[in-house]
Amino acid sequence: MPQVKFLGPHYETRSAGKDVVFPRAQWVEVSQEWMDVNRFHMGENFEIEGDEAPTHDDGDGIPDSGWRRPDIIAWLGEQDVSLGLGYKTKTALLGIVEEHLNPPAPEPVVEVAEPEEVIEEIVEEIVEEVIEEPVEEEAEIIEE
Repeated sequence: MPQVKFLGPHYETRSAGKDVVFPRAQWVEVSQEWMDVNRFHMGENFEIEGDEAPTHDDGDGIPDSGWRRPDIIAWLGEQDVSLGLGYKTKTALLGIVEEHLNPPAPEPVVEVAEPEEVIEEIVEEIVEEVIEEPVEEEAEIIEE
């Protein structure tokens, strides 16, 4: 249930419909329906806690910033999404909705080819020594 505290200069003030009296610096519990009607009639002299503004759904059924926090939690519960432990803000819940609707693409598995073993072969080269003998030019005498 929403609670309203009057912080103004007077000892007390009344609501716009004159149906609720707000003493200064004291919390007054009001219904959510009353809050929905009178929310915009309150000035800067009021502090409000626990108010859940009405949800403005655009009809697609997917939570967005117009949804109330409890409605987002209910939607995630219907989708079997785990929220984990601890308090989640509306922004954090909308991030979980985004992750649920757009899961990260699977990373492609790249098979790494193992490098082949390099076999070093030592090839012995047989080097034939070619001994060049000096050629003596002798004139051949052909005897006929």
